[in-house]
Amino acid sequence: TGKPQRTYKPQNPKPEGCVELFVGNLPWSITDEKIAAFFEPAGTVTNTRWLNDRESGEFKGVGFVTLETTEQVDKAVAQLAGEYLDGRQVRLDYAGKKKEKSW
Repeated sequence: TGKPQRTYKPQNPKPEGCVELFVGNLPWSITDEKIAAFFEPAGTVTNTRWLNDRESGEFKGVGFVTLETTEQVDKAVAQLAGEYLDGRQVRLDYAGKKKEKSW
């Protein structure tokens, strides 16, 4: 197949002090409780943000999870990238600092 193999682990180096992960390929059935339970082996989820379509308001299947420490982020990537959550293989990436808009 001409399709590149999908990777479930971050492709870029971790930003210094990173405590937030991008979480992709999430099931539509996701809840804050389910994501906290999924990440529990790696650490404690302190915040979740789900991305919704601007027009329809529908969940896009991706979000961001904040953990307590950068070490917990390392553990999550090592243990949980590519694991299944409600039948979907979860993709993790480091959430970098938000880029400042330059006008």
